[in-house]
Amino acid sequence: MATLLYIFPHPDDECFGPAPAIARQRREGHAVHLLTLTRGEATRQRLHHGYSKSEMGRVRFEEMQCVAKILELSSLNVLNFPDGRLAELDPRVLEEVVARAIERHQPDVVVTYPVHGISGHPDHLVTHAVVKRVFCALRERLGGPRRLAFFTLPEDLEAKPAHLHTSSLARIDACVSFLAADLQRAEAALACYRTYQRVIEQNRPLAAVAEGVCFELFQETFDPPLDDLTDRLPILENPAHNASII
Repeated sequence: MATLLYIFPHPDDECFGPAPAIARQRREGHAVHLLTLTRGEATRQRLHHGYSKSEMGRVRFEEMQCVAKILELSSLNVLNFPDGRLAELDPRVLEEVVARAIERHQPDVVVTYPVHGISGHPDHLVTHAVVKRVFCALRERLGGPRRLAFFTLPEDLEAKPAHLHTSSLARIDACVSFLAADLQRAEAALACYRTYQRVIEQNRPLAAVAEGVCFELFQETFDPPLDDLTDRLPILENPAHNASII
């Protein structure tokens, strides 16, 4: 069995697409950990509910506990960095917490957003850059993790909202299939975000992964794409002793 660590900036990032893959991975016995960098308190959806930022952050944190229970996550860690303002932080602070999470869980696979961030949200772009930088440094120094995957949407997707970015089919290296039971579990997890039901109904995020949850793999190429992120994991060389440390 493998260990996977999903790292996203906001609550619901794990459910707006990746959740069926997570459900499959847990069903198959893999350990799946989730690190979320903010509580998503700055979202405009709080205005519809009359919440202050602190109230919205508390509610979304509670919603994530529901998600963790339904998806049977191996662990959930929700941090409190400022939502919408990750680009204003010293990136070394973010790198440190990401590095600590990777060293603690020792995942075989780390998952985050691609370079375009799908939605283009600045927090998504910062998270991509931070996770990739830490992944490269730790793999050189410690000999792991073995794989970095970027959750993405394929360019030929029909059920895609117009404002989202996609990846070319040539860049997609894994497309995770799942059972109807996995999708049902993902739908139940998505429903935990009661404050986002309006957005969920408008965008139907799980419709975008109906044919599989797709990923780019960093510095790996597979054609045809792998069926799961734990397939054909690379064998790494011993870490360099003189590598730089974050």
